[in-house]
Amino acid sequence: MKTDQLMQIAFPKGIIDIFHNSQMGSLKDVFKLGNKYLVENDEEVIRLDNFLKRPSTKKYINNMIKKYGYERKHIINAVGRGRGAVTYANIQFIIYCATEINDFFRMDVIDTFINEKILTKRDDGGDDFKELNFHLDNLIDRKDKNNKGIFIQIAMKLRSKIFNPIQIKECKESNMNIWNSKHANSVILMKRENYEKTLITLIRMGFVKSYEDVKNAIEKL
Repeated sequence: MKTDQLMQIAFPKGIIDIFHNSQMGSLKDVFKLGNKYLVENDEEVIRLDNFLKRPSTKKYINNMIKKYGYERKHIINAVGRGRGAVTYANIQFIIYCATEINDFFRMDVIDTFINEKILTKRDDGGDDFKELNFHLDNLIDRKDKNNKGIFIQIAMKLRSKIFNPIQIKECKESNMNIWNSKHANSVILMKRENYEKTLITLIRMGFVKSYEDVKNAIEKL
């Protein structure tokens, strides 16, 4: 994925907005989620502004700069002014925040970003669809034709096969690409990968030869 799209990453207690390429996520979302764990255990919530003022937090940021040669804005960066300002941070700093907030929150953050490799899977899904489009271009009845409309129709059929109507409607109404939404979790992304790879294999082996064959194959997935 070439553009740095803003995505929603789903966690057990909510979502975190994060940019795909730069991997900078909203600290407001991080602390909103993390504090839910604290409230459930009758612990005092942690304010983001107070957390960033801690000597230990400042030390950690400085140590990241020393170790990796980062500019501060690549670790933590405020975008906008006043009440509309949003502070973003890279994944490593998000993990640090989660560690300082709650053990179980830290586990969920690590499971999602590292163990499930959520951002990588979203990227892989996009690459598989590009390869599928290449094979659609070379179907017997689609050679030497403008197939952009076909690509869109196949994408819509796969989307309808993978997501439920309520999820699709919700994302459409909010003008959100469903593949960048909270609904595109690791299970969904694995299903997408399997479906696209299956279609590619069927076309390569000659079992699927036309656009109608592709549509019929999707129905049977």
